[in-house]
Amino acid sequence: MVFVQEQHRENIRWTKTGGVGVGLLEMGNKGAVGLRLGYAVPDSDDTVELTFVAAHLAPMEEGLQRRNEDWKNIVRRLVFAPATMKGTSKNAKSQPAGEESETLLFKGSASDDQSPHGLYTPTSHLIVAGDLNYRTSNTKPSPGADAFLFPKLNTGSQDNGNFYALLHHDQLSCERKADRTCHGLAESPIHFPPTYKWSKKAQIMAEKEDNMTTWDWAKHRWPSWCDRILYLDLPGWMKVEMPRLAIEVDKYGALPLMPTSDHQPVLLTMKIPLKPIPAPEALGGGDDVRLNPPFDIDPQWREKRQSARRKEIAVGILAYLVLTWEGRSIVLALIIGTLLGWSVVQVLLV
Repeated sequence: MVFVQEQHRENIRWTKTGGVGVGLLEMGNKGAVGLRLGYAVPDSDDTVELTFVAAHLAPMEEGLQRRNEDWKNIVRRLVFAPATMKGTSKNAKSQPAGEESETLLFKGSASDDQSPHGLYTPTSHLIVAGDLNYRTSNTKPSPGADAFLFPKLNTGSQDNGNFYALLHHDQLSCERKADRTCHGLAESPIHFPPTYKWSKKAQIMAEKEDNMTTWDWAKHRWPSWCDRILYLDLPGWMKVEMPRLAIEVDKYGALPLMPTSDHQPVLLTMKIPLKPIPAPEALGGGDDVRLNPPFDIDPQWREKRQSARRKEIAVGILAYLVLTWEGRSIVLALIIGTLLGWSVVQVLLV
């Protein structure tokens, strides 16, 4: 979800959305969703393009290649098309504040470019966040032999836990350097402990304590920085044209553990220049990933998305009928009704 402060809502001129499943049968148990929007710069005719993507990749220590393949499929099939959102700035204002039906991001005026675009596009900033699931080992830990290597909170040291040795084995950092995933994306230095996998005990303590006094990890998973936020830096042609502009990261860190999750949420605060990224034609784009994505868009992305959606609906209906009391009641009523109907027919035929 993308939230916009009330005073900036009128500056959202247009939105485009996209989604792709990369999990079982290409359904949405794993995958990515994205929102691309045009932000009108106040007191200017400029519009800054911003793209936000939330992703969830394949799990497990041994799932490294699957994660890289998931990223490839996201690049190929996460395509942004104009959003068909209901509501306009006029009717959005007429709704009471706080109502669930209130349109938070209205459609606004349409983008001049109505053609679909992929994850990378020449004139947009890009922020990718989520449970990317990259681990610090390719194999599961041995609970008895490896647990002593897990980072420990040292309250008497500013180092707070000697987790940097483990960070050296971070799969995402290694794969990015090898240009096998998250191509072209930058990440601010990590100075916070692993965000996964916290034990049940840690989750219980998180509800009772404001600050952790110990780090209690699940013994069957290597502590890892699964939850990440990455971004695209300004393109080279923009730096040449406007050398004083830069993206400034204020903070990259972890929020307190929530008692309802074994993941610790992360945050990134940054400043992006309120200046649109110019088209590169006249300036020369070089090898920037915006112009040379690592993978081409799948020409069948729309058909695959529609097919996956049909599967998701079918699985959802089946799960409702099998896993919920309401669904089971419907199935039972249908069975009883069928048997009674069959009995009536048999009586009438005798």
